[in-house]
Amino acid sequence: MAATNRLASERSAGREKIAPVDEFSVSRRRAGDAIVVAPAGEIDLATVEVLEAEVEVALTDADHLVLDLRDVTFIDSAGLRLVLESSRRAGRFSVVRGPREVQRVFGLVGLDERLDMLDEPPPGA
Repeated sequence: MAATNRLASERSAGREKIAPVDEFSVSRRRAGDAIVVAPAGEIDLATVEVLEAEVEVALTDADHLVLDLRDVTFIDSAGLRLVLESSRRAGRFSVVRGPREVQRVFGLVGLDERLDMLDEPPPGA
C-alpha cells in the first residue's frame, strides 16, 4: 500500500519513476534548461549502473545536468566515480547536496570544493 502511495505522490510531483533496484530508484525531470536526475537510496556497485543509464539519457537531452542527492543514503567509490565522470562530460554540471553522511564523503575527497554544489534543484519548467 505504501509503495502505491509513494508512486502516486511521485507522479503528482512531476517525477517519473524510472528504475527500482531493491530499495534504490532514480527519477528524471526537466527543469528549464537542465535535466535533474534524482537517485534515492544507496549508490554503490550494485546500483551505479542504473544511475549511470539515467545520466546517459539526461546528457543526450540537455547540456546542463543536475544530480539531486537529497534522497541518497550512502555513496561509495563507484558513485563518486560516476559523479566525476558526469562532471567531465556534461556541458554544465551541478550537484544538489545530499544528507550529512553523503556530504561528509564529498568533503573527505574534496569534491564539495571542485563541483557546483546547490542547496536545492532548479525549479521545474
